[in-house]
Amino acid sequence: MKPPIYGYVRALPDLDDQAVSHLHDELAHFAVAAGFTLAGVFVERRWLHLAAWDALVDHCNQQEVRNVVVPASKHLHTLPALSFVMQSVIEDVIGGCVWFVHPDTAEELSCPSRSRSTAP
Repeated sequence: MKPPIYGYVRALPDLDDQAVSHLHDELAHFAVAAGFTLAGVFVERRWLHLAAWDALVDHCNQQEVRNVVVPASKHLHTLPALSFVMQSVIEDVIGGCVWFVHPDTAEELSCPSRSRSTAP
């Protein structure tokens, strides 16, 4: 059985429902290609809120899921430094990794390093 992974998408102001659906599909494709089973996707629908992020972290802990995938670091936060902090918090709390479907050059180190991670 493939290990589970949860997805997280922040519905940024420029993303409509169709774009969010497309991102969900990208997360699902990533999960399969990287050897995971996408167990669910948490979508943050309100700008500057963290309800879905909190639920994601809680759910990972309850279900002992150690992997999270996001489309890109801006889905954690639009400011790179705060995005890194949010990634670090998730990895520390769940004892696992945050994967990026579309990593930037700073994110191209492999998990489980404290730096950004991409699929194996």
